[in-house]
Amino acid sequence: MVMSNSVKSYKLEIFNDQYTLLSDESEKHLEKSAALVDKYMKEIADRVTTKDVSRIAVLAAIRLASTVLYREAELEEKQQYETKLIALIDEQLNKQDLPI
Repeated sequence: MVMSNSVKSYKLEIFNDQYTLLSDESEKHLEKSAALVDKYMKEIADRVTTKDVSRIAVLAAIRLASTVLYREAELEEKQQYETKLIALIDEQLNKQDLPI
């Protein structure tokens, strides 16, 4: 995530509502984020009986949080695998008598 030092005002539409957001993130990043939230809210609204926007927003937030947690777990698992591979390579290199 790349952030600049200047805070700007952005107008975004999510679930047919307009929001003004102050952020130092790029406009493209914020638009993609808003589009993802909008997508999740619309998908959830199509599947649930409630039309309470707050409840739909909370369900979308839970879905996003769940996705983040799964990605963090995947990243941690890959980092642990990488650490083990590096240790194995180091061990094998240390076993060999290589001339310098």
